Amino acid sequence: MATTISKRQRIVTALDIGTSKICCLIAKTSPVPDWFAGKGDAMQFEVLGFDHTRADGLKGGMITHLDSAEHCIRAAVDAAERMAGVTVEEVHVAVTCGRLKSESFSASVAIPSGTVRDDDIMRLLAGGRQYAGRDKRTVLHALPTSYRLDDNSGISEPHGMCGERLSVDIHAVTADEAPMRNLMLCVERCHLGVANLVAAPYASALAVITPDESKLGVACIDFGAGTTTLSVIADGHFVYTDAIALGGNGITTDIARTLAAPLDHAERLKTLHGSAFATLSDEREIITYPCVGGMARGNLNQITKAQLAVIIRPHIEEILDSMRRRLAASGLASEVTQHLVLTGGGSQLTGLAELASNMFGRPARLGRPRAMSGLPAVAAAPDFSATIGLLLQWARGEDKVGSRTEQRFLRTGTGYFARVGEWIRDNF
Repeated sequence: MATTISKRQRIVTALDIGTSKICCLIAKTSPVPDWFAGKGDAMQFEVLGFDHTRADGLKGGMITHLDSAEHCIRAAVDAAERMAGVTVEEVHVAVTCGRLKSESFSASVAIPSGTVRDDDIMRLLAGGRQYAGRDKRTVLHALPTSYRLDDNSGISEPHGMCGERLSVDIHAVTADEAPMRNLMLCVERCHLGVANLVAAPYASALAVITPDESKLGVACIDFGAGTTTLSVIADGHFVYTDAIALGGNGITTDIARTLAAPLDHAERLKTLHGSAFATLSDEREIITYPCVGGMARGNLNQITKAQLAVIIRPHIEEILDSMRRRLAASGLASEVTQHLVLTGGGSQLTGLAELASNMFGRPARLGRPRAMSGLPAVAAAPDFSATIGLLLQWARGEDKVGSRTEQRFLRTGTGYFARVGEWIRDNF
């Protein structure tokens, strides 16, 4: 990822590889007008191409079948390329697999010249990134949250200041190396380079929270099909993340098993009629659905909307309770969280925001990704928050020691240059 964003236009491609869908978004960047500089984002995006396809060969965001996952990625990227009229060479990928782990620590370095220079800051952050990557973990992010110069704390930009020792508080997000290697392998088999690996919870939060929420302290919960993730942003900094292997697919499976209904019809029941609360009117609203054994004969069963809510409620409470306990155990991240924002495909369940607010004891709202020029209406849904957040994370240009350094150790040997090397060896 670039540490400074070029003023010229660029094409940036976001790829969200999820359990239920794979989404590709291609956008053209341009700097905001000078009169708007300092009032918001430094970059603006025009969406050129967008497509999403049903995922296969994935579970919990992890590759379980290389060929199937590769085919799905190719399909999504090819369709987006045709719509945009461009050829994609590298992608920014959202990551949910690999047991995401959040860690905060401090690092310090002496300043030989007595004045903080760029190489002092780079040396400090590189040391912090190396520490975060111990135990064969892949570092997705190693972001400075605050600097200290000698005994002076709370410094946001130390460059050019005088002092003898510079310290930094770093928030690092790491993942297991093996799932990351397989993810990169699958993308590279599609003849694409991996420009950056981004924690999906962070990307989702960037797409749906407001500047005020970011400043005051907000927790974003992304309800996916195979995973539910949590991220906390306070004072404008990403300070905590976590993920659990529970999601909307579990609710669909519960409905199918309880009602003996086909999985696709169970998904339809959840999406169209599902609710976290049952009201009096729900007792009278009857829904028909086919049973598994009677599909060919056209046999239909019936259930009230209230009975459907009774099936759904325990699974939703299990997910929210797990998120609540993990947030409470995070310490500082829990203390600074003032609001909840819910996003992801599962967040659109009726009554979910009210249930989350009751369980967490904080205000909660449904978060939709921010609007972008050229963005199709279908992509403005919470399902695609992580995809849009990938573009916004790139625009922030945060990782001064970027993930390309990390990827030197993650190379799978299947990329473009590896293929050229094999051809040379085979022919000369």
